[in-house]
Amino acid sequence: MKFVLVTGTTLSQAQGKEHGKVSPKYKEAVAVCELAEEDMERLGVKPGDPVRVTSPYGSVVVKAVKARDPTPGIAFIPTGIWANAVTAPETSAAGIPSYKCIEVEIEPAPGEKVPDLEELLKQSVGVKG
Repeated sequence: MKFVLVTGTTLSQAQGKEHGKVSPKYKEAVAVCELAEEDMERLGVKPGDPVRVTSPYGSVVVKAVKARDPTPGIAFIPTGIWANAVTAPETSAAGIPSYKCIEVEIEPAPGEKVPDLEELLKQSVGVKG
């Protein structure tokens, strides 16, 4: 199902950083995709289910969660390595990467695991094993 992805900083993300970016609390706050409840129903997923988010730039598995400010058709992932896996590497004229209005496909990912920070870093630089 197609969505427009927006990324940004959240309060829970900032609180998770206090425990370090490799902590389970940080992953819980950042490795998520906020979706409107009606979009979750159309996808056939419940809060906490893994979903695969795919853009022209990459793909990542994150947990689906209910959006704090639901807007059907809009997906939100907090900024961080999970969002970076699907955001545009190009930058604007101001030198800022494209973190907003990215067209993505989101699908249920039953049985898939949300990667840890270390796993995602290895994938992003092509490290095997």
